[in-house]
Amino acid sequence: MRAPSGLVPSVGFSALAQAAPLLTNLLLTPYLIARLGLDRFGVWSLILIFLATLTVLDGGVGASLARFHAYHGARGERDGTGRLVIGSLTLFLCFGALVTVLCLLLAPTITSALDVPARLHDEEHRLLTVLGPLLTLALASNSAVALLQANGRFRALAGVSGGSCLVYALAVIALIDQSAGLPLLAALTAGRYLLATVGGLCAGARHVKLTRPLLPTPPERREFGRYALRMQLSGFTMFLNGEIDALVIAALLPVRYIGIFAVGYQAAMGLRSLPLYAIPPVLTRMTHVYAGDGLPGAVHEFHVLQARWLPTALTYGVVTTAVVAVAVQVWVGPELALSGAIAAVLLAGYSVQVALTGVRTCFVRAIGKPGYETRYSWAATVVNIALTVPLTLLWGVVGVVLATAVGLTAGSLYFVVVCRRAGLHRMQGRLPRRWLPATALAATLAVLGDLLILGLGWHGAVPLLLAGLPVLVGLAAASVLLVPELTDRPVPVKHGGSP
Repeated sequence: MRAPSGLVPSVGFSALAQAAPLLTNLLLTPYLIARLGLDRFGVWSLILIFLATLTVLDGGVGASLARFHAYHGARGERDGTGRLVIGSLTLFLCFGALVTVLCLLLAPTITSALDVPARLHDEEHRLLTVLGPLLTLALASNSAVALLQANGRFRALAGVSGGSCLVYALAVIALIDQSAGLPLLAALTAGRYLLATVGGLCAGARHVKLTRPLLPTPPERREFGRYALRMQLSGFTMFLNGEIDALVIAALLPVRYIGIFAVGYQAAMGLRSLPLYAIPPVLTRMTHVYAGDGLPGAVHEFHVLQARWLPTALTYGVVTTAVVAVAVQVWVGPELALSGAIAAVLLAGYSVQVALTGVRTCFVRAIGKPGYETRYSWAATVVNIALTVPLTLLWGVVGVVLATAVGLTAGSLYFVVVCRRAGLHRMQGRLPRRWLPATALAATLAVLGDLLILGLGWHGAVPLLLAGLPVLVGLAAASVLLVPELTDRPVPVKHGGSP
């Protein structure tokens, strides 16, 4: 079975685009901890958590743009794309202004409520007051990214993302030291978002036509609004299953524990994101197939992709979960071993979620039924909330993330059942016969190699990249065993109706 035509290059450039921020964070995190100290790094991590939370709570607009841009692009509706671009940017500007007003009013209260050293109160207060503009620019950059993704412009997206991250990283290394304030770091972050927004909109300009009316028409607003509402409900569960862990820790523990959590969370999210680099091209392709061939075409496309996705994603998840605790210590030192434990627990849940829901999420979004995704997200959230208190009492901060991991696993299994009602009646994607020995071999090679590197006593971004080599060797060994079975799998026959 060959990969769908044109999908592999798109996945490659999508990976480059999304890997750029990840690599930038890997490079800068040890540098920032050393230059700022763990307390100031904790304050900065808290601001980023606020920013990530508000980005998710944008009414579902950001999460819906890629689907609607792709749908307009498949139909050649450049004017519809133009109205969507103008409408989303206008909404993001208003949202940022509202957050700015609220932060100006509430910043003193928030500062006094958190366990932040008194010497950092002024910097934290100033960061809170610029959170609104940062939010507007972050959302605007996401809008530009969605425009390029939806129209298959992944090469341009890689250039825009990589260029903005490179400029940002160089500026941070050149300008940030122990005397430089956190507001300077916020200004550099805003500059990165601005570069990505301008570059993305310029690269995608040929897909946009500005005609009157400039804003979406009432029917377009209703259709988009219904879809976005469901995406927002799903997005809110991301907040409950992710950022709220940090907020709970912030309410109960000194601010340095936010930094400890942030390191582990960043490692888990970074490794989780690697297979998800394939999702934007898959969503774009599946939306185009649905626009042209309807539900039967989308169902057939799902079965073709899922047969490869499940074993590949599970192997990757098992290997990275096995090695991440050691890799975190290579990255930031053994004194942050707790961050490694946090990363391992979270990544276990993320791995199950990615394997079971990745292609299914693309399917339900492409056919315009994100409510199925919302249902599974809320199921995961209910389990998470129910377990948080008892597991936290048992195991502290590790218990907080364990509740999240268990909730994600339970919700993902429920999603498999729910998707049958959307047309996926047949269970596809059984694991190949050699999957277990291939995965065990890969995990063993990765763990032994990273333990050897940890024993050398080197720490930082460069040793972390070196620690990735045993992982790559392990995954390569697994692929030698798995690829023949995956390529020999028969392609499902496309029928005129649902299977």
